[in-house]
Amino acid sequence: MIRRDDAGFPMPQYLKDAASAPAALSAFLRGVERRGALLAELQCGDAAHGDIALAAAMRAFRLPAAGLPMAEWPQRFWSLLAAAPQLRQDAAQARWPASLAQLASLPAQPRLALLLRLTAGLGENEAAAAMALDGAAYRRALGEACPRDADGQPDADAWRRLAETIQQRLRELPPERLARLARLREEAIAGTQAGRAAAPLAAGQPRPAPPRPQRKRAWLLALLTLTTLAAAVAWQWPNRYLLFKPNAAAVPATREPAPAPGLRETVEIAVEALPAAAPGATYDAQTALLTHPDLELLLDDAADGLVQQAGFLAWYEAEGEAAQDDAVPGAAVTGQEPTDAPR
Repeated sequence: MIRRDDAGFPMPQYLKDAASAPAALSAFLRGVERRGALLAELQCGDAAHGDIALAAAMRAFRLPAAGLPMAEWPQRFWSLLAAAPQLRQDAAQARWPASLAQLASLPAQPRLALLLRLTAGLGENEAAAAMALDGAAYRRALGEACPRDADGQPDADAWRRLAETIQQRLRELPPERLARLARLREEAIAGTQAGRAAAPLAAGQPRPAPPRPQRKRAWLLALLTLTTLAAAVAWQWPNRYLLFKPNAAAVPATREPAPAPGLRETVEIAVEALPAAAPGATYDAQTALLTHPDLELLLDDAADGLVQQAGFLAWYEAEGEAAQDDAVPGAAVTGQEPTDAPR
């Protein structure tokens, strides 16, 4: 279902989750904190006691408001404040101003029904829902709190004067009270709890002594002991085998463990260089000779002389070829030998 504003335009979807934005939650609480503070004060008869109830309602309102539309925020907030335990009975030092003295004579439920109308400004149905009452039960409670004239009839003038007095006190809250309400609002938005002022002690009642820090000192000593032990273990860890020997203090840290019985403590090892190995070969000398490509020449004794004259024979062959190249071209064609020219 699409929600629309007063002008008929569709509201943005993110406004349903506006409680997740601190600005929206802060603006709402700022708008109800004065009325909530005065309602709580007049309900229990003490401002400090009422502020405790208001702070608890603000903190309890922060989380569920994230899942509610903004239109349901007022109903949820006033329901939480009306259900505060501090508002179910008068404070130990409850006092009301002279202009509102008639509130002191009212029971808690009729007084709350009246204040939800005159201080919170709720309608009859909203106030009944905040008190978790049906319409008939709320009207009975409100009728019990309504001012009466001498004949026992509802006094409209007294009702109007009562409403004006409450509105005037709402406008004249002192600055220090407003500053305290602002702190309560900020702490509620941040999810923290303010240092709650202790309830006033009765006259002559001794103030309880602060708890002795004996348990704290015992924890500190235990922590110091464990830290020292951990440091000692970490320092001895490289030589940890010494921790379990009976004579660990007499054994130097650098000494090797004793050898097993029957073994020599020191062993002399002789080191001797190995002879140079012969180069690796695929075949032995005989196989290499048999597979030589010039084996026939190597076995021919007559060829041995030719081998010795290989250089001369090569030169001779080269000279013969050069002589043929220098011959007369005609002689080469006819096959006749050249003759010397006539003298």
